[in-house]
Formats: sequence, structure tokens, C-alpha cells
Amino acid sequence: MPQLTPGEKRVARAVLAAYPIAALETIAELSQRSGASAPTIMRWTTKMGYDGYSHFQRAVRAEVQEKMQSPLSLLDSGPRTPTGKRGFFGAFADDIVEALHRTQALLDDETLEQVVSLLANAKRPVFSIGGRSSHVMAKHLVFHLHQLRPRVHEVSANALPVYYQAADMNRRSVVVAFDFRRYERQVIDFCRHSADRGAQTILVTDPWLSPIAEFADWVLPVEVDVPSPFDSSLPAMAVVEALLAGTLARLGKAARLRMSRLEGDAGADKVLGGGATPSLLRERRKPRR
Repeated sequence: MPQLTPGEKRVARAVLAAYPIAALETIAELSQRSGASAPTIMRWTTKMGYDGYSHFQRAVRAEVQEKMQSPLSLLDSGPRTPTGKRGFFGAFADDIVEALHRTQALLDDETLEQVVSLLANAKRPVFSIGGRSSHVMAKHLVFHLHQLRPRVHEVSANALPVYYQAADMNRRSVVVAFDFRRYERQVIDFCRHSADRGAQTILVTDPWLSPIAEFADWVLPVEVDVPSPFDSSLPAMAVVEALLAGTLARLGKAARLRMSRLEGDAGADKVLGGGATPSLLRERRKPRR
């Protein structure tokens, strides 16, 4: 945006405000929507790195198609298995490492610092929500963040409809949402209701961006594409682990004190630790007669 002229900024804002519909309109329609002239739109597409307006629209259509991919459509689109000289697992591991590098390139250090600072503010309640598969990441964040600070909750439809759970959100609330392509209405609606009530939203999503990105305060895009019909959750999980490590470093002694107290409670519940030996294992070690 800082590199655009006032007219080009109007084009960009018009496209972002009604994406992808506005981006697929004719030049005349986009000109009327944005209040910018046709030559201004052409200069904007060139400045964005495209050879022309038709080139820009082809890129938009390709992006929309990528957003709509399902595991079955990915499987049918061509081979989705790792290839390489290091064997199946070695080749797949190489692809995962490459996905992590692409994720690092997508993320902004300043944004990550701001998110960590928000998560480390123990006075602000945190609510985490995910979809059919991404709820695993929401659970992982809640389980470990709860060990570092209080007021951490998972939003789940098991007890109450999620829009009920958005009713008590306010300006102090922080929502961490995980939403990936074939985006889920339930997650989007919860985040929209929460944002309407003043909650701040942190979104972890894919490079094509969930619709939540339109109103989220912080967006953390991660790579998901690997040689498999299923999108990878490992880069997103790596981001969660990094946020937890950063929050722990920011909280310092307060986090250690809370962890110590929770460890005492876990001991009272007889959760097995490193020094415990289950009786069943002891029985199995007895020599046979």
C-alpha cells in the first residue's frame, strides 16, 4: 500500500473489500466500484507484478480454485506421493522441511512478537477454536497455554453451540482461530460474532487465507501443501509451539510458579512421571519359571 498512488490505493481497497468478486469483474465494473479510472487499474495490476488485467484475473481464479480443494480433489488432480532417492519417509521429511521454510517466509517477526505479547497477558482471557481437523491444534494450544497462565479456554460445540459461547465476548477477550481451506462456517461465524463484541482475533490459516482474515487483527499464514491428498498440519503446529515458547519466555517466573503448582496437582492425581514404574511393568519383568 505505501508504494501505491491514491487512485491505486482505491483500487486495492475495493478489491480487498469484496474479494474475490471485485477482482473478477470487468475493468469498467471495477472502475465504477473503486472510483478509479481504467488506466489507473491497469497501472495497479502492472505494479502488482502482472502482465495485464487478464493475467491478474487468471491468478485470482487459480487462487480461488486452490482454496476449494478437498482431499479427494487433490488426490484426483494427480500423483500426491513423495518422490526422491531417500526412500518414502526421507522424501516426505524433505517436503515437510521445505514447507517449514516457506512458512517462515510467510510470517512476519513483528506480528509474532505482538501475538506472543497478547498471549502472555494473563489478565486477558484466551479462547481457541478449530475446525474438523484443526481443532487438534486448538486443543494443543489450550492444554499447554493453560499450564503457563490462567483464563485459557477451548471453544467446542460439544457442550453449547459455538455462537452461544461468543455471547460473552468483550474487548478483553482474545480469540485464536485455526481455519484452513474448505473453511468452516462454524469457526467463521464464531469469530465474526466475537469480533462484533470487541474481541481481538488471531488467525492461523493457509496461504490462501480464511475469510476470517477480512476482520482478524493478526493473521499467521502457514504452508499446508505437501505431496499428500491431506494438507499438512506440521507447519501450523510448529507455529503453535513457537508461540508457546515465546509466551513462556515472556512470562518467566510467573509461568514457572504456575507450572510447579499444576505439577503438584498432577502428582496428587497419580499421573505417572519419569520416576514411576507401573505395577504391570514390574510384573512383566519377573522371570518365567
